[in-house]
Amino acid sequence: MSIWSGVAAAGIALALVFAAVANPLWEWRKEDSQRTEIWSYSPFAAHHTIYNNTTKQDDLRLDYGYDQLRPIQQDMANAFADFDQFFVLGAIAGFVGFALSMLTAWKKLRGIYAGVAFLGACASMLYASFSIVFTIPKAALQRPGIPGGAQFAGQSVGAYTLSWAPQLAWFLAIGAGLAFAWASSDVWHLVSSKKLTPKKMEVTIKRIPSVTNPPPPPALAPSAPEPVIEEVFVIGSNSLLVKHMSRSLMSDKDRDVVGSMISAISSFVREAFTERDGEVHEVTLGDHRFVMCSDRGIVLAVLVSSGDTDDIVHRLRHLLAILDDRYGDRLATWQGESLEGIEDELQVLWQPYHLPPPPVA
Repeated sequence: MSIWSGVAAAGIALALVFAAVANPLWEWRKEDSQRTEIWSYSPFAAHHTIYNNTTKQDDLRLDYGYDQLRPIQQDMANAFADFDQFFVLGAIAGFVGFALSMLTAWKKLRGIYAGVAFLGACASMLYASFSIVFTIPKAALQRPGIPGGAQFAGQSVGAYTLSWAPQLAWFLAIGAGLAFAWASSDVWHLVSSKKLTPKKMEVTIKRIPSVTNPPPPPALAPSAPEPVIEEVFVIGSNSLLVKHMSRSLMSDKDRDVVGSMISAISSFVREAFTERDGEVHEVTLGDHRFVMCSDRGIVLAVLVSSGDTDDIVHRLRHLLAILDDRYGDRLATWQGESLEGIEDELQVLWQPYHLPPPPVA
């Protein structure tokens, strides 16, 4: 889930709201051989039409606002006026949530504010839609011919045909409420992120010599803090950023800046230690540390905000060997094509690292 899926869901919901305004919510129809009488109730207005089946023309066509309808059909007017009130409230909350979600996309606001607005829009739309299910059966008894105990939808056949049923706008309002719920679930958990622009930058390089055989796993000190990995970067031998994964909401601009910086540092590392392929280097940038491992021109780098980086070295060497085995030829000549499955390989860096048990003597 992402902010853009929430924005898309909100856009769908608002489109359904606009479509519902132009369609009827509920309709009462009475038809015989001579004429057809229709009462159509839409958001904000009711329409009364009498169609002459003999002349094929309308004998009557009137439109009522629900304030104007009260003297004629008080209960029906009250039912749909209540629907209009919560329908408008839900639409306003939806627009507010859409605006707040755009601020969340710009990293200026937490997503919980947009999520609460979308949740309010969902509640208002669903309440408006289902409230008339319980109010219309009683209110519809004002219409002649509907028997006692009328339902939200029904039909009776006698000397004439009498039918009443919900219409398209009722279903559109329910769909809008569900779409607002979808939008709320996608944005409420997102948080704004700070740009990676440290005021003070100090660069140090720590070279960890490579060995022919993998080193034995180090003993974990009980008090050693678990490293916190914020970003992971894979850079091809042509110095292009192949893949980036993040646990934060880093923007594309920040991602490109950090990728370019890592590419420049990795180029310096290649030139300085060309005969020492497979070495691991650590670069300190203010409060953050980059740990980089290179092999056959491929660089795997992680941004660590806290914790002991010594444990990451073994993970990087192991993961780099896996990437070289699965994607070595494609990484060497990478030009932007998709590498299926590489996200699953990199995802293990965020999982707890457990050392294997010592061999049995």
